[in-house]
Amino acid sequence: MFEAYFHWKPSHVGDLQETDGAGPYRVDVVKQIELSPAQYRHFSTHLLEDMPFITANKDLMSCDERQSVSHCLLVTTRNIRGGILVDCQGFDYARYAADVPDKSALDLGGVPVDRYDLKLRQSPAQQEQR
Repeated sequence: MFEAYFHWKPSHVGDLQETDGAGPYRVDVVKQIELSPAQYRHFSTHLLEDMPFITANKDLMSCDERQSVSHCLLVTTRNIRGGILVDCQGFDYARYAADVPDKSALDLGGVPVDRYDLKLRQSPAQQEQR
C-alpha cells in the first residue's frame, strides 16, 4: 500500500516537497479527479482555494488516525505522471495534501474517475442530457 506525508494547509504544490509533513499515512484513494492541464496548474498553485470538485466529494474523505489511513482524492491530469492527494477534512479546499510523483504506484483498480476536463468542454445543455 502506498504511503504519503500529508501537509496541513499547503498553498501550492511546492509546499508538498517539504519533508515535515504528517505521516506516513497509508493511502486509500476513494476517487480520482481528472482536470484539464490548465485547471490542474491553477489547482496546484492555489491549494487553499475552495474547489467545486472538493465540495462535491468532501463526504468521501476522512483520516483514520488509529490505523494511519487517509481516505482521499487523487487530483491529476492526463499529461502528467503524478498528482496531488487531498483530504479536505470537511472543508472545501485541500486542507491536507500530499505529493504523488508517480500515480502508477497507487492501487487505482476500481476507483471511480470524475473527468472535470470533459465537463467544462460541454455546454450546459449537453451536461443536462447525462
